[in-house]
Amino acid sequence: MAKDTSARGRLHVLEMQTQFGVGGITRHVLALRDWMRGEGHRITLGGTPAAWAGPETEPDFLDLPTKYVSGEGGALPVRLFNVAKSAWLLRRWLKRHPVDLIHAHESAPALVANLARRGLGIPLAVTYHGSEPARIAAFGGIAAKADLVITPSHRSAADLAKLGGVPEAKLKVLGLGVAPPPEDSADEVAALRRALLGDGEKLVITVARLERQKGIDILIEAVARIVRDHPGFRFVVAGDGVDEAALKALARERGVETHLRFLGRVNRPHLYLRASDLFLLTSRWEALPFTIVEAFQAGLPAVATACSGVVELIDDAVGAVVPIGDVEAIAAAVTRILTDDALRTAMASAALAKSTLDRFDPDWVHGQFETAYFALAGRG
Repeated sequence: MAKDTSARGRLHVLEMQTQFGVGGITRHVLALRDWMRGEGHRITLGGTPAAWAGPETEPDFLDLPTKYVSGEGGALPVRLFNVAKSAWLLRRWLKRHPVDLIHAHESAPALVANLARRGLGIPLAVTYHGSEPARIAAFGGIAAKADLVITPSHRSAADLAKLGGVPEAKLKVLGLGVAPPPEDSADEVAALRRALLGDGEKLVITVARLERQKGIDILIEAVARIVRDHPGFRFVVAGDGVDEAALKALARERGVETHLRFLGRVNRPHLYLRASDLFLLTSRWEALPFTIVEAFQAGLPAVATACSGVVELIDDAVGAVVPIGDVEAIAAAVTRILTDDALRTAMASAALAKSTLDRFDPDWVHGQFETAYFALAGRG
């Protein structure tokens, strides 16, 4: 049942994203949408429709060409045209549909929203979900024009202040709520494990999109290094993406196609996590990855590269953090954990316990967003 919000009223929030495709950002936006609606607020989604949200799923979806404002727009003139078009469409919509605030996720919708809201008195929040270090300054230049800049990790907030020039007074660290995992039967988990492991001994899983950010090419090099000494280790990658063909070709070139399987997108990631022994993430950049917390929920230790919020999630009790792109360090950490059953069991227990912290609880986290929204809308 929705709680009584009569003292401060109900909010109408426009949640904007570049495009509502598969990935952690969309999951975060949709989870926040559902929680806020459960509390009686009105949430409208705006951006380019894709696999997970659009006019078919949202009757009042605001369709904007924000996808083509980003790098996917190609040539600069095309991107500038879509900035102007998106801002014009959004401003026209805002005049007909007054909102209490706009929350833009990523830089493209933030740029559009800031142009469209001029003179309308509508507060703007923007969330930084991570980027290549070289792009932090550009993001900061856009984000600094917002009224509130949200990021899920303290390391990202420090980067935005130092490298992006965002005033510290505008920065707020708000985590990501991760829903409890569904139940999976022990028999189903065991059957999947047998199928994935084959004649192997230990199973390592990565859940990630197949694109440069996630560093799957780095993972392939690490697998090639690891299986030289441990041919019984098996690796699976759950996810799809634009680099799928190139990454499969690289795996064949490095001779690891019998040790590394690409599963494509899976509908029940928790089942695959529970069937595995270790979670591995070799990203080039992140803010605060959902998938690490989901691995903890499955009782998996995690090895991940030292990207912003990753270092706030993983310590020596639950796994290992390694330098970005360091194949030898990745191989050493994976090998150390998989060859020591007592260590791996202790890490698994610690990871499961860590997954229950308030900072990952959706009700607690989304309640923090609601409080921030009320304050931004002048109803704090």
